[in-house]
Amino acid sequence: MKKKLIALLCGTSMVMGLLTGCGSTTENAAPADQAQTAEVKEESTPQAAGTDEAPAAEGGEDYSTPLPSDYSGTLTMWGWDDPYFQAVTQGFNELYPNVTFEYTPMANGDTLQKYQTALASGTELPDVAWAIIDSRAKVYELDMWEDLSAAPYNFDINEVMEFTRPSLVNSKGMVCGIEQCICPAGLGYRKDLAKEYLGTDDPKELEAMFPTWEAFIAKGKEVYEKSGGTVYMFQGLGDAEQFIREQEGKSWIEGNTIKMTDALQRSIELAAELRDNNCCDQLEAWSNAWYASFGESNHIFVGCATWSIASPIAANDPSGESEGHWGLMNTPEGNVSWGGTCMGITKTCQDKRLAWEFVKYACLSTEGAKASGSIGYFTSAIKPYEEDPELKNFTSPWFGDQNLGEMFIDEIAPNVTRRPMNLDDNAIHETLSLVTTAMTNDPSMTAEAAMEMLKEELEMRLPDYTIE
Repeated sequence: MKKKLIALLCGTSMVMGLLTGCGSTTENAAPADQAQTAEVKEESTPQAAGTDEAPAAEGGEDYSTPLPSDYSGTLTMWGWDDPYFQAVTQGFNELYPNVTFEYTPMANGDTLQKYQTALASGTELPDVAWAIIDSRAKVYELDMWEDLSAAPYNFDINEVMEFTRPSLVNSKGMVCGIEQCICPAGLGYRKDLAKEYLGTDDPKELEAMFPTWEAFIAKGKEVYEKSGGTVYMFQGLGDAEQFIREQEGKSWIEGNTIKMTDALQRSIELAAELRDNNCCDQLEAWSNAWYASFGESNHIFVGCATWSIASPIAANDPSGESEGHWGLMNTPEGNVSWGGTCMGITKTCQDKRLAWEFVKYACLSTEGAKASGSIGYFTSAIKPYEEDPELKNFTSPWFGDQNLGEMFIDEIAPNVTRRPMNLDDNAIHETLSLVTTAMTNDPSMTAEAAMEMLKEELEMRLPDYTIE
């Protein structure tokens, strides 16, 4: 069963860059207003006076009650995570066998362009639309989304884990979608290398060893020297810098100003220290050599989100299944959210009642959490894991007997800092990748020079902003 699970999961798409997680982004269309996403409205949706039931929709239809089990209809979706689509639609069909789904695969980096093209040409949008985190701020500004916090849906955003809430809302305060699954990320580590070079493979002992990145860097220098220059803490400088910058939890953009110094300087400075102390190899994330390195014995730590278990880790470490090579721990100075895809309902959907029943099932219900759990995913809804704590249980032979589900939900997720979304985050993210590559290729580049390069590149890419 576990081998089948891993085979299924390995189909999940990923992207270049730590925070994108599930796919690359195409930045080929102008955004809407250059505004930050609005603050999340955390109060519960008011109920109808004098009743415990949610208010009925216009015309008297009530979306809060389940559909009849013999309800028939068709829903269309465009997506990129085939194992997820199969798991949740098959589970939904156990409740509603007369519902059919029409699924069109697409690259997640094409999301913005495809939605814009459909809107401009008047062609059909999918009934249930997906939005990946890296382009979501722009996608959510498109005039295509139902507001799930409004009647007749009346979704209460407090039903989902707190760190996911800001990324569900657009600049108008509309809840445009709900996360398919959470993507909290800690550090994965090779247990054999940790024991040899750090003296322990116990996650709690390692966490105590690394309360700060400065402590991590000091130990990384020792590891490199002890191994004769063959073992590093990270595969590449970009892997480490991307993780560190997201821990700040600071918006990169405020109004018409890119907060380069406040939000990004520390990660660049620490990246320079990591490089200068030989803590990072020179592998480029998502390259063939990077993938192959998971099956080698030269790097102790990797960023590890829920989806990382199957790929890249299990998919590229063939001996790890029998030897239980890996462990999972909290990250020095805090964890991050890495990736994520939302599902919402389009204004052109012909059966919004059915679409909402499906989204509720997949993202909010205990039954949907079971379906997601069958492939090692965890929904953002709080209630399923309170109703059935067993849903947290998930192990992988690559990680031995460590309960990864409990670790992700009970330890890593509560310690996540999530940066607010902004419309031009992708351009900044791509520029940071250029800078860390330059720092890798030129060991003499100082943090000050890297920050100057960052400013010059941002001024060229985003000339309408003030850089400070």
